[in-house]
Amino acid sequence: MRRGVFLILLVAAQAALGQTRGAEVTRQQKPVYPDGPLKGQRQGNVVLIGRIDTGGKIRDIRYVQATLDAFVDPAVEAVRAWELRPAMRGGKPVEIAANIGLRYRLQLDKRGDIPAPILGDLSVFPADASGGRKAPEGFPVRRGGDPRLRVEAVMDVPPQPKARPIHVIVQAISPKARRIVLFEETVTAPAQAAAVDVRFSANVGGDWEDGVWLLRFLADKAEAGGGQFWLAGDPEHYHFIMPGKPRVPAPTPPPPTPSHPTPSRATPKKK
Repeated sequence: MRRGVFLILLVAAQAALGQTRGAEVTRQQKPVYPDGPLKGQRQGNVVLIGRIDTGGKIRDIRYVQATLDAFVDPAVEAVRAWELRPAMRGGKPVEIAANIGLRYRLQLDKRGDIPAPILGDLSVFPADASGGRKAPEGFPVRRGGDPRLRVEAVMDVPPQPKARPIHVIVQAISPKARRIVLFEETVTAPAQAAAVDVRFSANVGGDWEDGVWLLRFLADKAEAGGGQFWLAGDPEHYHFIMPGKPRVPAPTPPPPTPSHPTPSRATPKKK
């Protein structure tokens, strides 16, 4: 009996040590559609980065790119309300990088008709020598242990009646502002397509410095959003610091003051 209990405990301990999974969204609040773009029937995306902490909250949110600036603050407020099951490594919760894309779409005949290409989804994974995933999305890339990183992105594009080529460049920007081209190819957007896939893997340099690396996407030489990945020789003992400052929502303006103040109503005194 004791041996049976021991075996059960041993199996449970091994299962806990082997439990590694990515973060999972359990509550995803949608952003409020701003009045101006809603009335003007404007559509677009917002691209953000941040960190998912060990409690399942998204912290240190940074703004990367947006179709309209009016979309940004509602997007940030919505993401702050999201709830997630935290990522796990070896049965313990860990912090990971978050790449976040939010779409503002209207139920119109021209749904998805945005003015220019911009990222809609972005996932970055540590990868093996063949480019296959080695760990869940957002996990740090281990320099010296992960020979490549894998990028899987969806770039939303304005639908066109004919197929067209789009020249895509993806740069990695190091914590010290070094720029490295990871990907440069021409992708084809089919007729009436509202999105194209951009997927590739790239070698991890042995001289790449520890820290938060940024990704910059260009479509036909125009900015099209970006993201991040974390890299370190010893990720478990490295503290990743997000670059830049968090987005602070613009204060709500006070109501206008009338040019001729309305006199207050006199209240008769009681005798």
